[in-house]
Amino acid sequence: MIGNYRINLGAGIVGFVLTFFVAFSSNVLTTSLIRGLIGFAAWYVLAYGLRWGLGLLLSPRIENGSTYDSASAQDLRGSQVDIKLEDDGQELNELLKNGQSDSTGEGLPPSETKAPTGFAPLDPPKLVRTKDPEELAQAVRHLTEK
Repeated sequence: MIGNYRINLGAGIVGFVLTFFVAFSSNVLTTSLIRGLIGFAAWYVLAYGLRWGLGLLLSPRIENGSTYDSASAQDLRGSQVDIKLEDDGQELNELLKNGQSDSTGEGLPPSETKAPTGFAPLDPPKLVRTKDPEELAQAVRHLTEK
């Protein structure tokens, strides 16, 4: 953890003073004191959490049971990458060796062609106007008169 309890105490006092004066402008003295004490407790706990979080972020790491200083941490930063990939390299190598790397399935032996999925694009019917434009104009005139 960074710092000591004095940081928490200082934050608590700041919280008490702010809360007390804001509450005193519209409340009686006892209510303002109670709210100030609640503000003190809240700010004290927030400062404790902030100190703890900063301590985690800024403290030296522990690896394999031994600590190392920040200078060596700077040297080791980014030197190790742990990545786990799927093991599909053999399939890709076989496809590349045979020269059949296209995704359409053309050129593949019949045993490796994909079965049709049954997907068909949507083909909606076209709208066809069967009414005469003059007849439609009369219908609109009729509806607007009522």
